[in-house]
Amino acid sequence: MYVYIESERVQGDDGFTRVNYTVGFYDPSGEWRPESDHGSPQEAARRVAWLNGKPA
Repeated sequence: MYVYIESERVQGDDGFTRVNYTVGFYDPSGEWRPESDHGSPQEAARRVAWLNGKPA
């Protein structure tokens, strides 16, 4: 099953914090296997839904 995590939080020179969300899955040994990166949780959630077979 694919899920997404907040994988990175970076404050830019402009003072804004940018957050990266990574879609992936945990393999049977518990290791994280990334699939793609997204700039918002909504984008990541759409990708997770598609990868998990949820119709659009």
